[in-house]
Amino acid sequence: MLQLLTYIASLVLIVISALLAAAETSVMLLSPGRIHRLAESERRGASALERLADHRHRLRAVSALTTGVTFGITCVAGLELGAWLVSVSSDSAPTGTSQVASFLCAAGALAVAYSLAQALPRTMAATNPERVALDAAPLALPFMSTVYPVAALLGAPWKWAVDVVGAERTLPPWAVSAEWRGANTEDDSEREVAEEAILEAVSDFAEKIVREIMVPRTDMEALADTATAADAVALISETGFSRIPIYHDSVDDVRAVLYAKDLLRALADGGAQKSVVDLARPAYFVPETKPVEELLVEMRARTHIAIVADEYGGTAGLVTLEDLLEEIVGDISDEYDREEILLLDLGEGRYRVDARLPVDDLNETFDTDIDIDADSVGGLFTELAGRIPKIGESIEIEGLRLTVTDLEGTRIRQLIVEPAAATMEGADSA
Repeated sequence: MLQLLTYIASLVLIVISALLAAAETSVMLLSPGRIHRLAESERRGASALERLADHRHRLRAVSALTTGVTFGITCVAGLELGAWLVSVSSDSAPTGTSQVASFLCAAGALAVAYSLAQALPRTMAATNPERVALDAAPLALPFMSTVYPVAALLGAPWKWAVDVVGAERTLPPWAVSAEWRGANTEDDSEREVAEEAILEAVSDFAEKIVREIMVPRTDMEALADTATAADAVALISETGFSRIPIYHDSVDDVRAVLYAKDLLRALADGGAQKSVVDLARPAYFVPETKPVEELLVEMRARTHIAIVADEYGGTAGLVTLEDLLEEIVGDISDEYDREEILLLDLGEGRYRVDARLPVDDLNETFDTDIDIDADSVGGLFTELAGRIPKIGESIEIEGLRLTVTDLEGTRIRQLIVEPAAATMEGADSA
């Protein structure tokens, strides 16, 4: 009967040790900021996880105590199992057989206990610490709270001895105090928010095409192939651009790209009157429907600028390596950056909107779900109107009224966007 109780106790302690080992490892691997954010999200097990994180030293002490007791009971169970096997196998066993069998059974039992109570749960926790922590914390917390007084009592003499010797204490990586955690949660959370934003941007990046991120043709600065190096210097000085497309007859027929560094070499050799065609490099063309993920790979090996061709073979715009990287890491100072304010809050729900503002940004600002085959707000207006609009012309969609306030030729430059209901209320009051 005593042997059976020993076996049962060993199995129960192995399960408890595995639970504590998983909880300890996962809490150690999760940052304080991440644990705090999980608690704020009120996910199941997050509250218990936060309490474990506040008392990591207690969790480690209880885990160590439980593991030691588990190995001790398991060793005893192994010795008893070995003796029992010898007793039932043969009455004429050689001298010492019982001791050898007991030793082998004890060693085997300890190996199994280590695998199940330590190696396996810690490996699982390292693979997916967040999920394991949320699952293990509600079970580990009450056991830790119950057993810690015993662990503290057993550890008190050693703590006293350390104090007497005067050894300097340092916090290991897992022993993060609540004060440290509170002081660093904000910075840690901000860093994790930034990391998550980049991961989300990478995910979105794989789904985008060149047309969505290119600099449109209307914003390009280009030179005719009849221009000279002196003309190029004047344009570069005026715009600050370091790469200028060179076209023949019209921008729809871009032939090359002039780099400022090549221009500087020509000027140093007295070539101010040289044709830009002689100084420019061949243009690299990509279709506007090309996935940006593929383009990034190509541009790393080829060039840092590409001319975007539309379905008719004309010029739709251009895209640079910086444009691609900005889709992942955010704004980078670049010569083709759109520095103008694309969205200006006028108050009372009214916004002055640059026609180049992406429709996705419009949806995000006004919490709408406009899904029309247009990339910009200007393109959206033209698509809905079905014609070239006039200043003062308005359309309504998804509870918004869009009114054209500025045109440049046939191109919309600015609009006023406001709730349609607010517009009607203003008309009624007038």
